[in-house]
Amino acid sequence: KQWYQRRVRGKKPLYENCKLYAPDGTLLCTCNKRKINWYLSNNLAELVKQSEGEPLAAKLLFEPSGKPLDGSDFYCQDKVNECCCCSRTEELVRKNVIPKEYRKHLPPEFKDRQSHDVVLLCVQCHCSSNIFDNIMRDELANQYGIPVNYKNNFMVVNRTKSNVKAAAKALTATNNKIPEERKQELRGRITEYLGHEPTAEEIMELKYIAVNDVKCDGTVPDHGSEVVKRVIDQGKVEEFIVRWRNFFLSSMKPAYLPKGWSVDHKTRDKCNKDNEKEVDEAEMATDQVEEAEQRTMEEGELREDIMEDKQKECKSDDNIVGADTLSDD
Repeated sequence: KQWYQRRVRGKKPLYENCKLYAPDGTLLCTCNKRKINWYLSNNLAELVKQSEGEPLAAKLLFEPSGKPLDGSDFYCQDKVNECCCCSRTEELVRKNVIPKEYRKHLPPEFKDRQSHDVVLLCVQCHCSSNIFDNIMRDELANQYGIPVNYKNNFMVVNRTKSNVKAAAKALTATNNKIPEERKQELRGRITEYLGHEPTAEEIMELKYIAVNDVKCDGTVPDHGSEVVKRVIDQGKVEEFIVRWRNFFLSSMKPAYLPKGWSVDHKTRDKCNKDNEKEVDEAEMATDQVEEAEQRTMEEGELREDIMEDKQKECKSDDNIVGADTLSDD
């Protein structure tokens, strides 16, 4: 419960519905401000004038290799910030229909810049869905003979993130008396980490970044990677994805999925033009970094929650021992 509270506390809308256009004015997709700002900061797009109160919009300065598939407007529509199961509009969390432990090992064309299988759920529905997912995990474990376990995972401190977190804390301290030269040095550390000049909001968010990374010692096969490897060898990746989508529909019965969401939804056209290869790879790398940072933050928060629970248990045990001692006296 505490993990979910941290995820949703003071959170901005998950769907920001910013617009990204091709040079000819064709709407390519809706996305968040971060992606728009990435194109702008790399001089790959220009701002499009919008009416007051409308989401940010930008037009690409190069011809994209991939455009929305004919007859599909899934990636171009404004999406509603509501739970796709109960329509609640508060305390929303992103849900991976294909859990991350499998999705991250899928071929790039089935995951990079693919938001079809990432939907919004409220905390209660998200918790229920995660419990249901264990049923499918057990089925896959039995089918492929690969047990579900994470004994090969351990935590290590990411020094870069630790230094960035310390810098953010220093810059946002209420009694900040740091010399201007030192402030510039700290901001430079954050700029190097983000790849751009940080905003006040980004510096504030970095105060809470998790500094622990999950590593694998390789002694036990990772369930997710091994299952996906078998699926790829069998040439059944799309069948595997459809299987998870059907499971999500049958287990959660979502009534408010975005228009165009489909069990048979195909991947978007792959980018093949040589003159756009560097742009596509850079954008994909950015998306992968964001996903890795989010995963690290979630794992760090979960570990912190476990430690808090253990501390509470220890305090409770101490109180009990103290009470027994007084009773004996």
